[in-house]
Amino acid sequence: MKSFSLKGRANKAVLAGLAIGAGGFVLAACGGSGSTASATTATTAAPAPTVVHEYLTILTGGMIKSPGNPIYSPGNLTVPKNSIVDLTITSYDDGTAPLATGYTQYANAQGLVGGTETIGGTPAASVPNANIAHTFTIPQLGVNMPIPAATADVSGQPKNTVVVEAQFKATKAGTYVWHCFAPCGSGSDGMSGVMATSGQMMGNLVVQ
Repeated sequence: MKSFSLKGRANKAVLAGLAIGAGGFVLAACGGSGSTASATTATTAAPAPTVVHEYLTILTGGMIKSPGNPIYSPGNLTVPKNSIVDLTITSYDDGTAPLATGYTQYANAQGLVGGTETIGGTPAASVPNANIAHTFTIPQLGVNMPIPAATADVSGQPKNTVVVEAQFKATKAGTYVWHCFAPCGSGSDGMSGVMATSGQMMGNLVVQ
């Protein structure tokens, strides 16, 4: 009778174990760890708009030795794109220039953050047409700030001025022309002279 040897079977078992172990190592190397790793996608939030403060002054014709010809100063503004422009306009002009037929919509605040401007610190959605002196209007952006005539003494603003403040968005780069649509210039309709002169009652908002 042949003797039964456990040694041969033991060697085979060891070899089989090594083969399984090697296979497991290969699988681990190709497929990563045994645990399931969930892939995550990083989300980059859009940068918050920058608030930039800009200031304009409306000077009377008498202040610049050109009677009857008020101007905005400065005439041009430059702001960064993706910004919120906080614009403060201080006007010394106490004369009125009611909007003509076809322009009366510019008595309303338009395209502004929150839908209103402040006049002497008080929120306002519009100015009575009879009290309009100027507008600051950017047609391409849908922005309009009606400016009332300056008054002798209003709480919250310097004497003999009116201070109007509002915010609007300047998102895309470009050059946008602003206008005053109140007939405060020369000519039979009040729309000539300073009204048609860049840097006076019209100018550029450069977004870059």
